[in-house]
Amino acid sequence: MSKILFFSSTQFGAEILETLHESKNEIVGVITRSDKVRGRGNKIISTPVKKYAEENNIEVFEKDFLSQNDESWIKDLNADFFVVVAYGAILPQYILDLPKIAPINIHASLLPKYRGASPIESVIKDGQDKTGITYMKMVKALDAGDIYKVFELSIRENETFDSLNERLCNLSKETIADVLSDIEGRELQPHPQGAGETYVGKISKDDALIDFNLNSRDIKNKINALSSHIGAYAYNGDDRYKLFSARVSVLKLDPGFIKVSDGNLHIGTLDGSVIIDEIQAPGKKKMKTSDFLRGNNIEGRFENKR
Repeated sequence: MSKILFFSSTQFGAEILETLHESKNEIVGVITRSDKVRGRGNKIISTPVKKYAEENNIEVFEKDFLSQNDESWIKDLNADFFVVVAYGAILPQYILDLPKIAPINIHASLLPKYRGASPIESVIKDGQDKTGITYMKMVKALDAGDIYKVFELSIRENETFDSLNERLCNLSKETIADVLSDIEGRELQPHPQGAGETYVGKISKDDALIDFNLNSRDIKNKINALSSHIGAYAYNGDDRYKLFSARVSVLKLDPGFIKVSDGNLHIGTLDGSVIIDEIQAPGKKKMKTSDFLRGNNIEGRFENKR
């Protein structure tokens, strides 16, 4: 049985924490980002990882970054492994040196491709046909550590962030216990990453703006890459609409022009059009486009500016 100190701040991480907690391993603590105050009511929002840990009597440490002041108490936890999944901060080398066996990161790409903050969004946006998860021994440099094991996953046609994120999370849950056991038993040895590294940053608001003067497949991929945690958007007059879950259509329309046909919302592109399956109007909740069209009229064109 290994002692694990777990670092994460996301739902992806919370599900992996649950898997580890239900295994024969001991979770000696969880380090996650601090509570945030959001909304008009100043509601306190905790990370999904903190919520799971508190519900299961696992000690939680809220840390937005780690310094040398944290070295002593982390060392006293006597962890065999650090397991890091989208924690949200770089760990200093003097912290990475503390576990008895290794600091392990689960990264949602086939390293060395797509190092950085948005690997899932980026593989969909770029139209890749495969991705996966990489178990890596962490170093201070971003996603540059030696690799223990890689698991590949094909990317489906019309895959969205939500669907791919869930599949990658499930793949991690299915494999993590065996990987840690094999590392502890020295059956897995880390090897250097190959050449050809690429980097992807955080998605900005400007990155989510849609230009319909591009081809249908690129627009479809961008919309699906940001569905539904961010939401790609465009303007219909002065109104900003978020668009989710797109498909390429054979219908030919001028870029940005709107046509409702057979209950589908088509938007023209450089080489045809895309169908939008989910939409969020200003001040409204996201809904299926078919439901939106039953109670709303939308016409004219979508543009990338007001």
